[in-house]
Amino acid sequence: MKAAFEGTEVGALDFATVGRTFRKEAIQKGLVYMNVFPYAIWEMQDQVNDCHAQSLTQNDDASVKAWDEAVAFWAGSQTLGYSYGSDIDGDNLLYYLGDKRCENFMTCTDGFAGIAKVNQELLALFNRGKELARVGATTDCDPLNDIHEKIGTLMLVPFIQGTLRYMYYTKDVQEAKTAGELWAFASAILPFLNEVSPAAAEALYRRAWLLDFSGDYDADKKLLESTYSTIGVGAGKGLITCASIGDLYSDPSTVISAGTCYGGSSSDSKADEKLALGLGIGLGLLALLAVVAAVFAAAKERKTRLMYEDIMATKLGDVPV
Repeated sequence: MKAAFEGTEVGALDFATVGRTFRKEAIQKGLVYMNVFPYAIWEMQDQVNDCHAQSLTQNDDASVKAWDEAVAFWAGSQTLGYSYGSDIDGDNLLYYLGDKRCENFMTCTDGFAGIAKVNQELLALFNRGKELARVGATTDCDPLNDIHEKIGTLMLVPFIQGTLRYMYYTKDVQEAKTAGELWAFASAILPFLNEVSPAAAEALYRRAWLLDFSGDYDADKKLLESTYSTIGVGAGKGLITCASIGDLYSDPSTVISAGTCYGGSSSDSKADEKLALGLGIGLGLLALLAVVAAVFAAAKERKTRLMYEDIMATKLGDVPV
């Protein structure tokens, strides 16, 4: 976030070259997806730590302050002022993101409307965790930790949906706004993705960080989808499914990018990864060098074009401050 504000380099991305619009999207969304999200996870871990401390000291503290803070970071201050499932406009934290993305993937309780199904699941888990946290020293802390891991995993659902959405909207034409949004969503899931599929992480990294969109969109999307059954943490692994992610719609009657993992098996996913690895190893040294050179040339060209588009948009007065 500091690099995005200052227009400096972080990793392979130089924010000085991508334009103001890209940086604006990275800042607005990155603050939530890469800062608020892990902080909500930390607050749950803090409550688990408190549970263990109470078990050791026999201190009967029924407080669930840390757990309440996790819920607050997830829901946001504006959301907390309403009943869950009401039409909330203006909040920007994780609960609202789930409701916003479910409208694109028909994963709301009423299809394209209402609370996101994943938000219902998360709220139920948060409430169950609250009750376990209140028991404190009188119970085993492992069930609370399991709920912590399930919540952390399910929070990935709207990030995955957002990644799929902006992979689609950048596959043919790359605008600064959509490229910046892809960067933010992809960056939130890349560490989790890399844990279970380095091939899927590499494909997404090229698009989001190297701004190299030359890879096959369908193949890259399938690699991401192949990780659903294993992505996440501990007791949360297996909770994310093709059905919980859904298909991408442009409107309620038009599917623009259907999920390709329905009915797929984990063995199919492993076979795909082995094939990708085998093809990678099979490249000769000269061919590999040529590919690397092409990738960096394409990335440089893409960054330059995004910056040019952004400058032109600024001159026309289309770019917000």
